[in-house]
Amino acid sequence: MGDNTTGDGTRKQTVPQQTQQHFSASSPIEPLECVNPKKPRYFSSDKWKQAPMAESTQARVAAGSSSDTYSSPPHSPTIIKPEGDQFQHQLRKGKYVSPVWKPNEMLWLARAWRIQYLGGVGVQVQPSRGKTRADKDKEVAEFLNKHGINRDAKTAGTKWDNMLGEFRKVYEWEKGEKERVGKSYFRLSPYERKLHRLPASFDEEVFEELVQFMVPRDGRTVGSRALPMPPPVMTTSLLGFDTALDGGLLSLHSSSSSKELRRIGKIRMTWEESVTLWAEEGEHHRGRVKLQCSSFLNADELIFFDDAMVGSTMEAFEDTPLKGFSVDTFVNGQQVKVFGRRKSAQHPFVEPSIRSMPPMEFQDPTDFYMACLRVPPTTLPSLFELSWHLQEPPPEDYRFPLRRDVYRDLPPGKEVMFTASSELLDCRAMVYDMLGPMIRTNTSLSAASATDRDSFIGLWDDCINRVVSKFCSVEMVIIRKPSSPSTDQPLQDRWPNVTGFVKNFCLWRGEETDRSREGQLDPSSTIVEKLLWSYMDLPYILGYYAVGYMVTFCAISRSEDRVIMTDLYSVDLSFPSERLKALVPCYRIAGLLPLLADRCLNRVLDMQVPFSDFERINLGNGDIIEMTPNTVTRSFSSKKKWAMVKEIYDMLDQRIPHAEFIYRAAEIDSTLVFKPRGCKFKPLNYDQLVEALKYVTKALVALHDLSFMHRDLSWDKVLRRCDGENEWFVTGFDEAVGAPQIYPHPVASTEARGTHAPEMVRGLHGVKVDVWGVGHLVKTCGLTNLPKMLRELQSRCLDQNPDQRPTAADCYHHLLSASSTATY
Repeated sequence: MGDNTTGDGTRKQTVPQQTQQHFSASSPIEPLECVNPKKPRYFSSDKWKQAPMAESTQARVAAGSSSDTYSSPPHSPTIIKPEGDQFQHQLRKGKYVSPVWKPNEMLWLARAWRIQYLGGVGVQVQPSRGKTRADKDKEVAEFLNKHGINRDAKTAGTKWDNMLGEFRKVYEWEKGEKERVGKSYFRLSPYERKLHRLPASFDEEVFEELVQFMVPRDGRTVGSRALPMPPPVMTTSLLGFDTALDGGLLSLHSSSSSKELRRIGKIRMTWEESVTLWAEEGEHHRGRVKLQCSSFLNADELIFFDDAMVGSTMEAFEDTPLKGFSVDTFVNGQQVKVFGRRKSAQHPFVEPSIRSMPPMEFQDPTDFYMACLRVPPTTLPSLFELSWHLQEPPPEDYRFPLRRDVYRDLPPGKEVMFTASSELLDCRAMVYDMLGPMIRTNTSLSAASATDRDSFIGLWDDCINRVVSKFCSVEMVIIRKPSSPSTDQPLQDRWPNVTGFVKNFCLWRGEETDRSREGQLDPSSTIVEKLLWSYMDLPYILGYYAVGYMVTFCAISRSEDRVIMTDLYSVDLSFPSERLKALVPCYRIAGLLPLLADRCLNRVLDMQVPFSDFERINLGNGDIIEMTPNTVTRSFSSKKKWAMVKEIYDMLDQRIPHAEFIYRAAEIDSTLVFKPRGCKFKPLNYDQLVEALKYVTKALVALHDLSFMHRDLSWDKVLRRCDGENEWFVTGFDEAVGAPQIYPHPVASTEARGTHAPEMVRGLHGVKVDVWGVGHLVKTCGLTNLPKMLRELQSRCLDQNPDQRPTAADCYHHLLSASSTATY
């Protein structure tokens, strides 16, 4: 019983007493037992080699044992060498293997071979000529050991060969394929690396180090660069195993951790080890692992690997009904490789930095969340509910996920629109395009420079107007007017400082000033006085007024015969936290504007149609029409065209009834201001059609008496007055000329010929082209089942022979009789 031999002839393991004491004192785990005692393997003692040991350990072993050799029997625990709290060798399947190389160790390996190639300052290296590969590997190993990295020559040489092969693939990609694909290797996702047959991982700093001496630089001197020292050793535990979980892998992304951990041992689990999968109602093929309150591996953190050996942290839900279950789902029956980690008690958890987890590895779901938030509500809230509605944040599922380090750096109030992502999600586009301009420091705003309204425009647009337009589900046109409007026109005809058009309706407006001044109207007053309520029974329109940093959202509505304003929510933009609070009301306002526009389009009340009090129309070629409640301003791109149109209207000189006229002309700006203001829509019934045609024919009688012809009659040029009078009038005398004309009228396209009299294309034409235009108005009015007298008028006016058409006076008298005796 005193010897070391069992009854079956197998030699027992002999462990010195001091070595056992060393394990119990310095290691957090006990020596491991036999991995699989069911299948013992027998080896002769000469097949087991002595594991390298530190001098201090060898001294302790020599003191506790009389044997000069130290042999390991079959199924003995791994014999390891504790030096600097690192392990030199590990036993796996009867073979000694080296631990995984860390990026910092690979940097020193590259540095060592760089000295072999180029030499180094203060380094004694024998000339490379005549040295064998074994000599070089030996010198490299000595260099590594001197810098705290305990690797033998064979291990270092094998790693160098493998690293060179991976370097060549990465270098070829960076040299050629990078330009074609448009992405660097270090910005490729794990899936893309696998797709292009590239290494699963290769440290960028190691690559830069190898490039300095493995790639020719045309004779330029390559300078040396100081390398970081190996990281400090931590007293934590890492357990690695291969296991067949009752589940498989989902598609994974690259994930790295900056936890300071050290490897203290490795065990190999048997294939029978399994973990139960839990599925929700209706799920049959995928399930989740229960992590909370589980003794699985006795680990604080689990990392699992996909087929490309890319790790991803297995996280658990915290607050949802799935609390304690894994966020990732797995397929039943596949094998999953997992590593368990224990968090350090002396060193608290530090979130990964941007360097350790590249931002490009995160997916950007900004478009998805914007699409979810752009869905308008089902109904319009009442004016009483509107203030509460504007302050209600979006649902938690629709809040923008950000990287934890970005979310942590945001000012207070971020939780109403953003959330810290527990997955590889980061709304970078939202941060760069909207969030960044909002919270950045505006250098143009200071106590000395903030002396006028223009200095605040950037702040108001970034925090209010751009946000509303971004969240609006339909196209929204924002127009900003100069800060110094003309003072020779009524206040109601001055444009608001900001107008927002949704489906051509001005449903969003703002009034702004840098500060309140004595004798100057307050923005809260001007936003109401500049409004002509033309929206029929619409419950309200929305806007804001700003005085410096203070912005107040408001609703403008009609109560009986007057317009009133209701304050909804105020925010102070002088602080970044308050600017974030403006996101919620802007998001809610953007959802209401499309609903208001749809109600305007589909609303007809008392044979009247809502219209926009302010309107802007781009005619092309630089010509723009801007409408206020009482005037129409037309801007011309050339002085020649401006002078030509002005000459036509000056010749008519208000001698044409029921027609627009020039109210003011500005040669400097090339603008003409017309009155009256009209709204564009077609007649809604037979009576309105006859009334509109009577006004048109009466204007044509006066025009033809002056030997002028309009030549461009259409419902775009026949408008109804907006000031309450039911008068129709003719506009657009740009093409008006004296009659007759012997030259063809320039028709732009074949499609446009159907809107003009046929003789205008042939050449000689006179005032009867306007009579043809009257027939075209009847034809395109959009009404059906017209009276017989109107059908006869249309047929006569559209006659191909101009001599067979009636005159404008005949049409007028025909309409007078048609209004009194209508036969269908």
